[in-house]
Amino acid sequence: MRSDMSSVDQWKTFVKRCLARRVDVEEFQDLTQLMQRRVPLKENELLDLLFETRSTVNVTWDPLLPVYVEGLCKARQVKAASALKRLLAHSTIRKGPESKCKTSTFMTDIKVIQDVMLSISTGAIPRVIPEAAELYDATAEWILAVVEWYNQTASEQNGGATTSADALSLFESLGILLAALSGTNKGLEMLSSDHYKDLRTKLGRALTAYIPLCVEVSLPLRQRLDALQKEFNLFGDQTSKQLDQSSMQSINVTSLQFEASVMDGPVINTRAGLYVYLNSMLVGRPLVDDALLVNYLTNRYEGHQEVLVVELTTAAFDVLCNGVNRNESSRTMFLFRSFLVNKLPAFFAAMIAASMVPIPMEMCVTQALSRLDPNSFPSFSQMFSMQGSSILSDARQEFLFACASHRLIQESSIERLLGENPMQTVPVGGPYQKDDLVSQINNSPGRAEQLIGEIESMEGNAGAIVGAITEVMLNLCNQKETMTLKNICNSISRRPQTLDVILLFRTTKQVLQPLCALLDSWHWDEDQGENQPVYDEFGGILLLVLVFKYRYNLTPADMGISSSDSFILKLLDRGSCSQRLNELNEKQNKDLGAWIGALFIAEGISEETMSACSPQDFYMLVATLFDQSLGAYLLEPFLLPSLVVALIWLGNHIWQSEIEPEIPLKALYSLVKPSSISGEAQAIHKTVLNITARPLEEQLKDVRTRHQARQNIDKISNIKPILDALDPYLSFRRVGGCSRSELDTWAAPATGGLLGSIRGTLQSLTMWSASSDINLQPQPYTHRQLLAGINLLGTTRILNTLVEELKHQAQAGSGDFALDIVATMVCAPIPESFAVEQNVVHSVDPAKEAMPRCAILTLRDALSILHQNVPKTSEKDPLTAEIIVRLWRRVSLLSAPPSRVSNIDVSNIIQNMELGVDGQNRMDLDMTGGTVDNNGGGEHDPGNIDRMLDNAAAAAAAGMNGNVGQDLGLGTGSGGMDAIDDVLNAADMAVGNPEFLDLDMEGMF
Repeated sequence: MRSDMSSVDQWKTFVKRCLARRVDVEEFQDLTQLMQRRVPLKENELLDLLFETRSTVNVTWDPLLPVYVEGLCKARQVKAASALKRLLAHSTIRKGPESKCKTSTFMTDIKVIQDVMLSISTGAIPRVIPEAAELYDATAEWILAVVEWYNQTASEQNGGATTSADALSLFESLGILLAALSGTNKGLEMLSSDHYKDLRTKLGRALTAYIPLCVEVSLPLRQRLDALQKEFNLFGDQTSKQLDQSSMQSINVTSLQFEASVMDGPVINTRAGLYVYLNSMLVGRPLVDDALLVNYLTNRYEGHQEVLVVELTTAAFDVLCNGVNRNESSRTMFLFRSFLVNKLPAFFAAMIAASMVPIPMEMCVTQALSRLDPNSFPSFSQMFSMQGSSILSDARQEFLFACASHRLIQESSIERLLGENPMQTVPVGGPYQKDDLVSQINNSPGRAEQLIGEIESMEGNAGAIVGAITEVMLNLCNQKETMTLKNICNSISRRPQTLDVILLFRTTKQVLQPLCALLDSWHWDEDQGENQPVYDEFGGILLLVLVFKYRYNLTPADMGISSSDSFILKLLDRGSCSQRLNELNEKQNKDLGAWIGALFIAEGISEETMSACSPQDFYMLVATLFDQSLGAYLLEPFLLPSLVVALIWLGNHIWQSEIEPEIPLKALYSLVKPSSISGEAQAIHKTVLNITARPLEEQLKDVRTRHQARQNIDKISNIKPILDALDPYLSFRRVGGCSRSELDTWAAPATGGLLGSIRGTLQSLTMWSASSDINLQPQPYTHRQLLAGINLLGTTRILNTLVEELKHQAQAGSGDFALDIVATMVCAPIPESFAVEQNVVHSVDPAKEAMPRCAILTLRDALSILHQNVPKTSEKDPLTAEIIVRLWRRVSLLSAPPSRVSNIDVSNIIQNMELGVDGQNRMDLDMTGGTVDNNGGGEHDPGNIDRMLDNAAAAAAAGMNGNVGQDLGLGTGSGGMDAIDDVLNAADMAVGNPEFLDLDMEGMF
């Protein structure tokens, strides 16, 4: 740089060159120190220079910029509080003369705030009380500014600022930052100190303004901050608060009087209601917990078993028929079909054994089939020209044979029910018995792989096979018999649809907890003999865990991980992050040197190299090793699972350093599509690509978009072959997300946007329910629409829309039909809250396991808020208040905790699922700890919503101590920062990633 340049100009040039050349953060830290010695610059001036660069680039945000800010904070060249304050000065939030940036700054703002949260949650800051005070002050300024901006935007634009994903992310980030800071020792000491009265007043103003708006993003967060405000008396206006408290008694009396005056209409169990519920269970990850399902059905039908069987069978066929009409993917159709054929007959068999009165199954099945559109089931001669109807006809026949196999109907009745000659016969000897299968596997381990191949068959035996396989896996984990266990895991890993069927009979926690515990406690003995098989077995078991984790976007609670010391948790959280050599401890340095020597100096990987390094240590070194070598050694069959970690690191590397990506792109292509690979390794390699294809595609598309803006055609051409090679693996995820074409249809102006299309869906379902005896074809529906609305527009707006349409239907005379459908939507399971809901029917020892938490505001949570506000609502809009009260009562009935009803013993149903019917036909669903509170005291009893919210708030507060790091890109869901990780992912879809909606991915939201 020229000597005649001013110090500020020299720094400007330096910062721009670092960003343009994609200098890594470690080098940037070193160069900054050199610059400070040559041309000293004040802290705020340096930060201003960094944040001002956003106004000079052509892309929405530069991912390297917040990395630089974080690096300066870690090197203590700038303070985190100063970074927050200067960030605000240059933010879109500040529309004054200080803001020089014309484009949105949300993504950089959110990322910098997240990095500060990470430093706080890991205990790096605050180190002293004054530092905590500075952080509180900066956070309070941010909150006050965002609330002011929100109110201004809400008045200018009908709907408000928090209707966008980026604003929601920023809004919630600040609340979580404040909660995290208040969980530190220095933060609590500052709040308790009398030396910071003015700051406490400022915090009080911020909390008073923020908390009422917090319901739009996170109820647990609101509970946490509300508790903080009350504990430390952080209120902006004491007088107004006292007035509010004095009016609470009259409000409570008014609420009771109004609710007592609301009369309920007749309870109608619509055809659409159960149809919606089954859709929600099967739309993404199969959310099938038999105890929850039995509880919902017994609450819904109150002991009327015959009606239950008829309507559940009808709903399962409706879901399958709807899938055909909507041209759902073959993978989705397979799951619908397996639920009908493999799940329902076994479920009914267990229910019959527990019933106190006989259930005429043949009559129930006959009645259910009579409710279906006969045009959907062509004759044998018509099947060849009607592929979709052929699927339905095949499924009907398979269902009847499975029912006959389970002795629910007579074999001789099948022809009458079909109206034609069946194409198959009932298996001789009836269904498989789980205990027999376990004995067969124990006697001949190779039998396990044969049975795994039969899980996807449609003969009604999947439940018994899954029960046997998972019991054998549990026994192998306990016995540390890892060679047989590896073979079973490898066989399951290469069959994605098998995973879906397994989750019809087992929860993810039941499958993965023993595997994770085994990997965490894997004993490494340097003198154990040959080491390559140990790496092979460890990797095979780990790969199945990663397959489950990525396919369904599981949280640690879903996987049964509760210890913060878990190797799996550390791998997911930090495994793909390369470490600087000077950050490695002595043993890690020694292991790294040994592996590099074995790979590039010696003739190969020796036993000595492996014996000195346990598999756990090796996997934590993979990113660093790959960073140092960029070699393709990981294509060795026994090391292939580690390619997951390496590919995610390489994708991150290319994404951040896209100016000169030719060499890493070539390395990536050679790993994605190797020129030669052994037959043994091909299946594992495909599984690795299933796991990594989606995040790699997103990163490469983002890089391609930036190069298109710079007209760098050469680099774009290097990316296309990799995207082509990844394409066959992009549909692996199953998380209930929608495609771009679906979203475009729902959000079209002609439908009234996404909210209007959701109202239209409710209207159609209500009309179909009112005329289902005439119109036998199911109304088109996918639960993806409701999930997309919740993720894009927020739970509160979706519920308000449903309530508005429910009000409209009530005025039109169809309110009782619509009420059941909306109540079902509110009660429908979603992945984020599924683990929490399972605690209602499964006892968990909090001393041994961390209580799962829900990171989002559910429809049930939002309804509880509406219900609490009924007194105020009744004054302005009595009809809406009545609708809310009726909806609350219906949801309370459907989601009440387990109990014993007149004709059916719920606990015995669960016991029969576990122990089998009369000692035979045992499904063995492993409903461990199935004790329930029959007195209505369940954690999620809607009548005790306050306890539920308190528990949620406590869980969120406890989670604030969790670590948040750069994970595999798969989302670990661990610790208190996971909620913001999820929100940040949503924000990334809308901000800074113009190609996001082109992904057409199954796990889009």
